Amino acid sequence: MLKIKVLGAAEIIGRAAFLIEYKGKKLLLDYGVELTRPPKFPLHTKPRELSGLLITHAHLDHMGAAPYIYTSINVPLYTTKPTIDLSDLLIRDFLKLSGEYLPYEYLDFIYMRNSWNQVFYREEIEIPNTDFTIEFLDAGHIPGSAQIVINAGKHRILYTGDINTYSTRLQNPADLHYKDIDIAIIESTYADELHPNRRQLEKKFIERIEEIVDNGGVALIPAFALGRSQEVLLILYQRGFKGLISIDGMAITATNILLEGENKDYLKDATALKKAFRKANKIKKWKERKRIVKEPGVIIAPAGMLGGGAVVFYMNRVYENERNGIFLVGYQAPGTPGRVLLEEKVILRGSKPRKVKSQVYNFRFSSHTDQRGLEKIISKFNSDTKVIIVHGEPEGRATLKAICESKYSIEAYLPKLGDEFEFS
Repeated sequence: MLKIKVLGAAEIIGRAAFLIEYKGKKLLLDYGVELTRPPKFPLHTKPRELSGLLITHAHLDHMGAAPYIYTSINVPLYTTKPTIDLSDLLIRDFLKLSGEYLPYEYLDFIYMRNSWNQVFYREEIEIPNTDFTIEFLDAGHIPGSAQIVINAGKHRILYTGDINTYSTRLQNPADLHYKDIDIAIIESTYADELHPNRRQLEKKFIERIEEIVDNGGVALIPAFALGRSQEVLLILYQRGFKGLISIDGMAITATNILLEGENKDYLKDATALKKAFRKANKIKKWKERKRIVKEPGVIIAPAGMLGGGAVVFYMNRVYENERNGIFLVGYQAPGTPGRVLLEEKVILRGSKPRKVKSQVYNFRFSSHTDQRGLEKIISKFNSDTKVIIVHGEPEGRATLKAICESKYSIEAYLPKLGDEFEFS
């Protein structure tokens, strides 16, 4: 009997965690947090019962709770090298910002890293003392991101993690060369949307930035330190933007990590990123921040949803000038400063809302696939494949379930937190 328990990411985007049990042995797939204050953790599982922890990629909503597993025991960890290197960076920052709320410390991440087993794409690995074998496939989401295929007896399970079926400047598309998947745990972040044409979106993005800069303004781009900052840097470079480009905060450290050693092998074009990064002005001191915010040019700074980081300093200095532009380039979760800016065109200074006079643009350079891409994944399955739809909002999950059942005659489930599935 195979059992799958949903410990997180059931009816929300984030806090991913799934427990796989077969013949009394258990594997944990991801263990992330929901980035509220305080952060919300997945349902608990007993670390001593785990034969392995498998992490798809280095975003906090997929690995931010993982060090907690290592407060009591060292569980074998399986992931790619970029994921473990980038997780180190993000966990350090997470502890700095939210440490008072977290039930672990950096030492527990050290224990986690010491338990690491490196995984390469398309490499089959046997989990010791179990009947599990695993294989990681490129997910196309961020560098080092993976889908996980698990073989357990006659069952072949796919967990997509966060997946992108489209090529971007930073990443190749996901590897969809599946074989005989009978159970799929699939994300549904944009299951009810179609992304705009990428080249047209890039063209419009560059045109708007050039308008702002040519008019003497600052084009501020709040971007996630990992993935989106590098993507934007590549778009500017490869589209031939001639103005001043500055990059700040954790985006600098993340880019350096991606360009180190074998991590470069997980990039679509490491040479292009290296050239784009070399051209960019790296901001590390307050006097530099104060200077560049007065000069026409582009500033790329985390955090992508305006919830903290270097971008807060810049926001407080650009929002009152209508010549400036703020370019949102990623998902803005409900309740975040980025969503408030998008919907109400205000920011909070202290506890007081301030009207934003600068131009506000929304360019969705998503690293998640859309409805069309999710259909492409589903089309690879057999009619008797069972699909568990997670990591999405209610409308998107319902849409994907309807597509599975009406178009492909595939049985699909919309689990609630704590639901458990059994397959004989």
